[in-house]
Amino acid sequence: MIGALPAVMLLAACAQTPPHYFGPQLASASGEVEPQAINSPAYAIRPPLPGRPGYLETIRYIDSGVKYIDPYAEFFISYDGQMCFRGLVNRQEAYFENYQNYWCMYPTAVNNVEALENNITSVNTVRLWCMLEAPQCARRIGFANFLDNSFLDNSGWIGNSIAAQTRPSREQREAIEYLIYLMGGNAAGAQPLPLRRPAPLAISPEVRDRNTG
Repeated sequence: MIGALPAVMLLAACAQTPPHYFGPQLASASGEVEPQAINSPAYAIRPPLPGRPGYLETIRYIDSGVKYIDPYAEFFISYDGQMCFRGLVNRQEAYFENYQNYWCMYPTAVNNVEALENNITSVNTVRLWCMLEAPQCARRIGFANFLDNSFLDNSGWIGNSIAAQTRPSREQREAIEYLIYLMGGNAAGAQPLPLRRPAPLAISPEVRDRNTG
C-alpha cells in the first residue's frame, strides 16, 4: 500500500491523454469565489470590433495555435478571468512533461505581447509581458512535477512574463492582443520610438563669420 500512491501518480502523469487538472471542479476549492465555466463569456467586457471574430472564436484560435506545436497544450480563460497556458510554457525541455501545471495572468496586467522567431528550430514563441505596475503578475498553478525532481523544470512559480510555443506566432500575437482588448485590457506590441531630427549645433558668431568669409 505504501507504493500504491506513487504508482497511481506515475500512471496518471504518463497517461496518453493528460488529465484536466484545472477546471470548474477546482475553481472554488478555497470557497472564496463561485465557480464559473471555463472560457466564460462573462469576461468579454468589450464587444467585437467590426469584421473581427468574437470572444470564444478568438480563444479557440489561440488554443489551436498552441495545439499545432503540442497536441496536449491548452489555452483557455480560467474561472476567475485569467488567460492560462498549459504545455511547454516558460521552459524549453520537453522531457518528462506531465502537463500538471498552468501559467496564468490577468489580461489587464499584460503590458505587451511579443512574437519571437526561432531560426534554429523554426518553432516560434509568443511572450506576454507584465506591466511595470504588476512586475510579477504571471502565476504558475497546478501540481509539482515529481518526474523531473525540479532538475528540468526550474521555471519557478511566479514570473514577469509567460512564453508559449505557437504557430503562426505573429498572427497569434495579434489574436492575444485582440483578446486582451475584448477582456478589458490594453496591450499592444512594442512600438518603435519616433525618429527625431538632431538639433542643430550652436555656432559662435566668430566661427560663423569665418565660414562665410
